[in-house]
Amino acid sequence: PAARRAAAPAARRVAPKAFSDVNLVMSSSTAFMLALGRFAFKDFKDASLANAGLPTQNGETHAEAGDARAAEATFITATNDPAGFNIIDVLAWGSLGHVLGIATLATQSNTYGIF
Repeated sequence: PAARRAAAPAARRVAPKAFSDVNLVMSSSTAFMLALGRFAFKDFKDASLANAGLPTQNGETHAEAGDARAAEATFITATNDPAGFNIIDVLAWGSLGHVLGIATLATQSNTYGIF
């Protein structure tokens, strides 16, 4: 006798959503933080870095003192952006945008009702 096979369940159609609430919140919060970093805080960051300067030993920077590994990695900070917004800035501000988006979604899904 042939073994009976169970009939395969009918395939369910799932309608994809192009823009869900989660996509909208995450995209907008990341775009907001990138714009904030690029247009509002870029000058402050550059001034803070220039004020801090490079680390020194006996009045010379480590690279000037002969430490070949202390030279700045200019390939990672090189950019074609007119304001100098580089990959480090994109990663930093993008991650802050994700944190803001996740915090927004977390407060929406609980009963605190902050946003």
